[in-house]
Amino acid sequence: MSTDAESLSPEVHAVVGDRLRRTRLQQQMSIRQLADRAGISKTSVVQVESGRGSRRSTYLKVAEVLGLHLDRLMHPKASDERPYAVHRIGDDAWFDLANFGAGPLCAGEPTTTAERAALAQSQGVVPLNILASRLEMGRIKPTVLELYSPSERRSHAGEEHVYVLSGRALVAIGDSELELGEGESITFWSAEPHAYAPAKGSSVPVRLLSVRVDA
Repeated sequence: MSTDAESLSPEVHAVVGDRLRRTRLQQQMSIRQLADRAGISKTSVVQVESGRGSRRSTYLKVAEVLGLHLDRLMHPKASDERPYAVHRIGDDAWFDLANFGAGPLCAGEPTTTAERAALAQSQGVVPLNILASRLEMGRIKPTVLELYSPSERRSHAGEEHVYVLSGRALVAIGDSELELGEGESITFWSAEPHAYAPAKGSSVPVRLLSVRVDA
């Protein structure tokens, strides 16, 4: 039996709307393009994607353009896209913060803390573990940093949240420098030039959890 879209709860409307939005983004389709192809207004697309609910006919038009079956969209099977991503210890892959485009440290082989410390001392690298717990179309980019010495200043679009996992860190943002201890955190506009360093007297490595959201 077909699902009656009008009878769905607000929570289900929100979930379905977000699934439609993710699919549209995966297909690199704008709201205007989807509206034109579905023969509905941009306001209707925004209403559906925001989870405010709509008529079944509107859901059907949007789903058809995106190549989705409405009932399956509202009641996905376990084999459908997972709404989460997990990082396991075996997923660890360490890069250099200033040059992660060059590929993993140690030719992609897992490294020990001692090996990363030696690389930091001999080559000045700042080890960066790019966590696998990233959604395919998500904007949140979590990483773990190990600080043995000061990093170079960086600047990129978006926002960044830094949480100190161990040790004490100096976080420089523009003309400001703040010292943070274990369990403390900071969020900043990452277009501002910023850098990290172990605080004076801190044990190393200082470990930071950095969560970045690009603009």
